Amino acid sequence: MTSSTNSVVSFEDSDTRRDEMHSTINQWIDDLTTLTDEAKAGQQFQDWLNVQPTFHDYSYRNTLLITLQCPNATTVAGYNTWQNEFDRHVQEGENGIWIWAPIITKRCPECENSPSYHEQSKCTYDEVPPEAWSNGLVGFRPTAVFDISQTEGEPLPELETAATGDAKNFVPTLQKAADDLGVTVHIVDTDNWEYGEAKGVCKSEAVEFEYRIGLCHQSHSRYSGR
Repeated sequence: MTSSTNSVVSFEDSDTRRDEMHSTINQWIDDLTTLTDEAKAGQQFQDWLNVQPTFHDYSYRNTLLITLQCPNATTVAGYNTWQNEFDRHVQEGENGIWIWAPIITKRCPECENSPSYHEQSKCTYDEVPPEAWSNGLVGFRPTAVFDISQTEGEPLPELETAATGDAKNFVPTLQKAADDLGVTVHIVDTDNWEYGEAKGVCKSEAVEFEYRIGLCHQSHSRYSGR
């Protein structure tokens, strides 16, 4: 069963883990859809927004799973990745954070199933033998990752990314560049910013950026496609 303490969930039972991961995500989305206004102001939604920019390479479902299981996570990786690539080790007794990992394998060009599922399906494709099929995405499987706070060892390399200098001409320059790209710029006051501590939010039809103290006088710039 899924356990929960102070809104933190875990998926300890391997027999039910897959179904519980699906149902937990779907329930969270249903609650968010039903209570959109309340959720936008709620702490759980803000926690998720704060995690989004940290894990920008992850799907929204995986960032949601990370948030629900480890709200303070900042950097996650698999057990072997921590050990082999970063010389860090997962501490004894730590529980994994379960997310969805893609399954990449030989895939039927027609039904897009793996060889084993292809054999069980009604697909009649036989022009090319399975061993000659190209690799592709056939599904997802639960996999465990661990936050850096659950590990110990060598420190991670750091890259200085802080902006310095006089930024008084930054906004006009950015607005001109936005005009050249065909987008509209809106300056949003910090008090009206709805995206938590995120430094930027990217959407399919709109790009929104938050400018920190020292830039734009604590305001936020919102870019939306025309």
